[in-house]
Amino acid sequence: MRYWKKLTTAQQQQHIQQALSDNVNFSTDTSLGYPASKLDQKVFPTDVPFLKDAPLLQVFVANPNNIGCHTIGTSEKAFKGTQEIETEVLNIIAVDIFKAGPDSIDGYIAPGGTEANIQALWMYRNYFINEFDARPHEIAIVASEDTHYSIAKGANLLMLEWLRIPVDPNQRHI
Repeated sequence: MRYWKKLTTAQQQQHIQQALSDNVNFSTDTSLGYPASKLDQKVFPTDVPFLKDAPLLQVFVANPNNIGCHTIGTSEKAFKGTQEIETEVLNIIAVDIFKAGPDSIDGYIAPGGTEANIQALWMYRNYFINEFDARPHEIAIVASEDTHYSIAKGANLLMLEWLRIPVDPNQRHI
């Protein structure tokens, strides 16, 4: 089964509009309990002409916190539409590119490197705890001292040791 289907621009826009209509609308719907926000219309107006032809930007305006859901099981109904798109993207990557079995993966689309790195550290910490009965003090992150700042942040949040690999200050390599 292949997931990758080339869509025209009009089809992409229709697909994203359908997904957004299946999500909670933070401008009009009651959304208590969700860590969401609505962009200030004075700063980020939604009626600007360029948004009409920019479906990805429409998603960022509609859901500025990029609240994602893992793809196994059903989503919270508030994010049903975007969970379906996330599932499609993850299946393209896992099945079409890396040849994983259909329905054998889980994940979500992170809005940036910091969140993606911390999520990866969290998953691997939990993997070692669950699969090898490891304790947090027995798990370490090995990364250069020049690594992204989110590694130190993730180590602190997850109470893991960060083993810093020194980097030559003149040549910036190990």
